[in-house]
Amino acid sequence: MAFSALLSGGLFRTSRSILIFFFVGFLSVVVGQVTSPKVEQLIELGRAEADKGDFAKALGYFNRAMGYLKQASPSHPLNELVRKEIRITKGRSLIARYQNRSGLKIIQKDELLPLSDEPDDIIVSQCFGTVLAREVWQPKEIKDMGEFVGIGRRLTILPEAGIELFLGDERKLSLRSVDAASLAIPDLYVFDLHSGSFVVSSSGNGTKTTIKSPLSTISVSCEKQFALMIGITTNGGLKVISLLGECKLEQDELGSTVLSPGELVFALPEGFSRKMSVELSTLLVTSRLMTAFDDPPVYHKKLRQQAMIQALRTRKRYKAVVGDAKNSKDFEIKVLKPDQP
Repeated sequence: MAFSALLSGGLFRTSRSILIFFFVGFLSVVVGQVTSPKVEQLIELGRAEADKGDFAKALGYFNRAMGYLKQASPSHPLNELVRKEIRITKGRSLIARYQNRSGLKIIQKDELLPLSDEPDDIIVSQCFGTVLAREVWQPKEIKDMGEFVGIGRRLTILPEAGIELFLGDERKLSLRSVDAASLAIPDLYVFDLHSGSFVVSSSGNGTKTTIKSPLSTISVSCEKQFALMIGITTNGGLKVISLLGECKLEQDELGSTVLSPGELVFALPEGFSRKMSVELSTLLVTSRLMTAFDDPPVYHKKLRQQAMIQALRTRKRYKAVVGDAKNSKDFEIKVLKPDQP
């Protein structure tokens, strides 16, 4: 899965010792990792067909998605999502049949606007593979750098694809994503992340942004330039690593935490987890969010400097595998023997 590849290296710190871990997968949800990208792709295809009024084809995609999910745990978060899409699509199909028999005009879910009316709120800096944009305006495939995307779009990054976007005042706020991800940008400085892995960064000072996942929402503020690496957990929360800058993360009525470069925290529906430390130098060379694009991120030089500073301060390292977070207090860590990969 994208986030496993992206976070293929990191650290866990206990007092003066540091634990290097490799995110080779969420240990408790191996099956979920295998099925999720395909299921998410089928959901997107089904939604697109439903928006065009082809409800039979849409239900076919959703039923295929349910077939994949039979291999996963009943508590898998995509189970309820697919069931919801099936219920909505069946309801829209019944309404459409009634309107056809009554001679009424069929009203689509959304009245999509022409591409010629799409504003230049967001600019595509880099793009490869298949990236789809839908909602608000007519659907389109993003193919080249320099294309524009309007606020309100929902983007789907298919496997082996990636995109880098710039938005905000003077294009100082940016987002990167690779390998099977889905997100929406409902407002300026608001990212609604549905699945996958991302880096959100700002080259300006005093930037504030809101980052949402299916079950968690955090407000991010930083006095100076920052970069955060983010992944969606299997229980709908957020896994956040600070790459650059001292960032304050807040959850309404659930407290706040300050994340320094090289620190990781889970933001879950019940609050923040305790923090761990990750090895920035490992992320630099193993994360596809850093390596998959033709051009490095604008903060790459500062990130290398931060990694060097961290390496000089590190006294002891261990190799381990880190799984998913069950809640804000418990997550899985397995220490590997020296001869294990």
